[in-house]
Amino acid sequence: MQLKQIRLLLKYVNTFDLVKDELKKWESKAKLLPDELREQALLSIKNKAFHCLGGSIYALYPGVKKDEMITAIVALQTISDYLDNLCDRMNVYDDQTFMRLHESFLDALDPTAAVKDYYSLYPLKETIYLPSLVYECQNAISNMPLYELNKPKILELASYYCKLQALKHTKPDPKKRVKTWIEDTFTNELFWNEWAAATGSTLGIFMLFALSYSPDTSVTHNQIFEAYFPWIQGLHILLDYFIDQAEDHEFGDLNFCADYESTKVAVDRLNLFYQVSKQRIAKLKHPYFHDIVIKGLLAMYGSDPKLSEQGILEEYKRLLRNPFLQLMYRTCLKLRKRKELY
Repeated sequence: MQLKQIRLLLKYVNTFDLVKDELKKWESKAKLLPDELREQALLSIKNKAFHCLGGSIYALYPGVKKDEMITAIVALQTISDYLDNLCDRMNVYDDQTFMRLHESFLDALDPTAAVKDYYSLYPLKETIYLPSLVYECQNAISNMPLYELNKPKILELASYYCKLQALKHTKPDPKKRVKTWIEDTFTNELFWNEWAAATGSTLGIFMLFALSYSPDTSVTHNQIFEAYFPWIQGLHILLDYFIDQAEDHEFGDLNFCADYESTKVAVDRLNLFYQVSKQRIAKLKHPYFHDIVIKGLLAMYGSDPKLSEQGILEEYKRLLRNPFLQLMYRTCLKLRKRKELY
């Protein structure tokens, strides 16, 4: 299995230029926006490009049309990152305004949806950037032969994602609003912050994009859904919040790892999500692919300098004891040094 994974990793690094080309296209369009929106669009591309780079692994799932998948992934993830900035950086705190903006995310996933005025409740307007991202994603997914089979699960994940984004940026007390929603919606199998984290990932959507190319009935969207939600998606976003604890504390932002009583407990919970994810992917087709995804998450976030800056790297390294994980971790460190991963 490891030989397959090494080959996949080499192909994966080679997709980075394709992703960067797509991002340059959107950067050019973002430069045409009005001043404040232009600033947020450009910052979202500059500071969050690694989201698109990470998501591009799904363009290498067997049977997928790589260029088409990268187009869809970059368009949808760029919508996500841009809206995150609009909700987080512009002194607007109304959840209805945020939900209206995020209708663009939902519409991007429905090729039959008409593009709307997503800024109708927002104090700033434009018609050239967000609508174009929606059209681009719609066009790409409309070419996926089995998209309609996977669309209900995709929209379910997207609805959770949009609800979280709308609630977590509100003021005052976004934690209370998110916690209430989670407790009203999901079981007590996990802590509220873990369910919340699971709703905040786009990985399950990207995997269901990939499944939309495959006629293989040995794996279903339900099996994929149950592996990714809450487990792989929860692992993804808990890792994201784990490395951002100091930054979120400084700015008073909601952090889903802040409720854990210690770094050790947080790492123990991360390990639970990793172990259950491994169990779930063992039942899927191409388990080596999904194994690269979850190991890649641990390696990528583990290589972030924020861990050593916060003094939590040594505790985190308990998650990296597998020899192949160590190899991926060192690779991520090298990619960061070369500015290929940032």
